[in-house]
Amino acid sequence: MGIIDTKSNLENLIFQNQRILLLQGPIGPFFKNFGDWLRLAHRKTVFKLNFNHGDEVYYPQNIHNTFAYRDTYQAFPGFLAGFAAENQIDAVVCFGDTRPYHVAAKQVAEKLGLSFWVFEEGYFRPFYVTLEQNGVNAFSPLPREASFFESKLSTLAQQTYRSPPAVKGGFMPMAKCAVRYYWASGTKRKFYPHYIHHRSNSIPNYIRSWMISGIKRAAYMFKDRKFSQEIKDGKYGKFYILPLQVFNDSQVRVHSDFSSVQNFLLHVLSSFATHAPDDVNLIVKHHPMDRGFTDYRKTINRFIRSHPKLEGRIFYVHDAPLPVFLRHGIGMVTLNSTSGLSALIHNMPVKVLGRANYDISGITFQGCLAEFWKKPTPPDPKLFHAYRMYHINTTQINGSFYSTVNFPEISGSSLPTIDTGAKTPMPQPVPVYDRLQTLAPSPLHKVSSHYSEAKSLHSVSIRNIHNGPK
Repeated sequence: MGIIDTKSNLENLIFQNQRILLLQGPIGPFFKNFGDWLRLAHRKTVFKLNFNHGDEVYYPQNIHNTFAYRDTYQAFPGFLAGFAAENQIDAVVCFGDTRPYHVAAKQVAEKLGLSFWVFEEGYFRPFYVTLEQNGVNAFSPLPREASFFESKLSTLAQQTYRSPPAVKGGFMPMAKCAVRYYWASGTKRKFYPHYIHHRSNSIPNYIRSWMISGIKRAAYMFKDRKFSQEIKDGKYGKFYILPLQVFNDSQVRVHSDFSSVQNFLLHVLSSFATHAPDDVNLIVKHHPMDRGFTDYRKTINRFIRSHPKLEGRIFYVHDAPLPVFLRHGIGMVTLNSTSGLSALIHNMPVKVLGRANYDISGITFQGCLAEFWKKPTPPDPKLFHAYRMYHINTTQINGSFYSTVNFPEISGSSLPTIDTGAKTPMPQPVPVYDRLQTLAPSPLHKVSSHYSEAKSLHSVSIRNIHNGPK
């Protein structure tokens, strides 16, 4: 097997940095486990900022160098610059690069010359999570040019993809983590009065939506199972698959020009009605995590009534397994979902309508949607193999955020001693809830000159904070 000429992103994070600041992680214990691994296996000095009580539940305040940020969002960039300077931070690590605090943190990191690392759900699922430097998804720093991956074909073509070790994951572990997190952050909001969440965190809303989700899952189970079998039996003939994304997914809000999933859906339906051959069907697949929050049945039915020739050609399903469609369909239209990568693995033609890091000439269809309905083109298998193996080698880590992540053995990356001792003082520009704050704030005059330099960053845009991205 050929050896790729670069380290993995996780190796680069470890080898290049000693003092690492963790911001918000995925819901659950992953960031605590990651922090423990950095400290114990690689002797890194790890800091953590909590932004709400849900963060505290999974990364307790009594862990060495763990702090609570209770000030306003507008004050956060200046605070972070001072904190990073005073504590000699080398790297900032977070989950998701479109949350308001993480958008600000990336700008501060760039200003101060700190490396910025982002975890995300796996590009290649299941059993992977993603780590990239400077951004994920459409913010990935990797070139969106075929030539970049073609230049590595001689090495990557020799590698055979092997399925990663299976890890427990799925809906239930994540749901349990989510319930605990949102209950804690919602019931103890007074401890973090200025916190701004990246999506609605109303406890009643979540309880109601997840109850609806469970009911719908049971209601659709047999119908979707029957639909899956009919797909295998060829009842639906030639069809395209249209996988929908979660209604408040940052991929929709940040990485596309569509105002909503419904707007995207109507655009695709309109194009299908106008340009698709009459002997081709379209199957719209609802996102399983969106089951209790949205339902597009009425939207689809209204569209069909206004376009009678589509009667019996458009179908709407919920929990039928995606691989069934990928094995039998003739193409996929997606906004920018990672399901597009799953389709490419099955050599299925894919048309991307948003911005995606895999939307590359030779991998996805580069013509317009009207052309795609008539003549879908499958990916170049060698080029896509190179793309896939490059990511497996560099950006993907085996595991699930909600159960176990299998950190690889990385040798020669640690200093000879492990950092221990008292908490580093916390620079806090404007003390808030002093009676609740158990951390000793540092006087402003002791904070590095980087603090005043970063004040200009206070104007970081806070568009979409209240209904903002994932």
